Amino acid sequence: MNCRTAHLLDLSDEILLIILKKLESVDVLYSLLNVNKRLDQMARSVNNTKFLNFSMNNIQLNRFCCEILPQIHHNTVELTLEIFSMERILLACEYPNLTVIVLTNFLPDILLQYLTGK
Repeated sequence: MNCRTAHLLDLSDEILLIILKKLESVDVLYSLLNVNKRLDQMARSVNNTKFLNFSMNNIQLNRFCCEILPQIHHNTVELTLEIFSMERILLACEYPNLTVIVLTNFLPDILLQYLTGK
């Protein structure tokens, strides 16, 4: 019996894009950015960098703020943030095309502190 193994890089670009569309953008960026030239280009596509949901652990957030956001910030138009990581993500870089910020799991008192600086 012959067994044939298919690897991710054996798939066509079209099939890879179909698979990537089924995944969360932050997962695609976190997993594929800087792996190799082909996967890097796919991960950087505008579809993967426009709408970012930052519900993630601190280790992932560190990498995003230090390595990934500085590379893709110019494409980002929407950020979904948790209140405790909001400041860190917003200060990581400038977002010239950002038009929407969605806050999740926030407490009104903490949000008020951020907005008023008190």
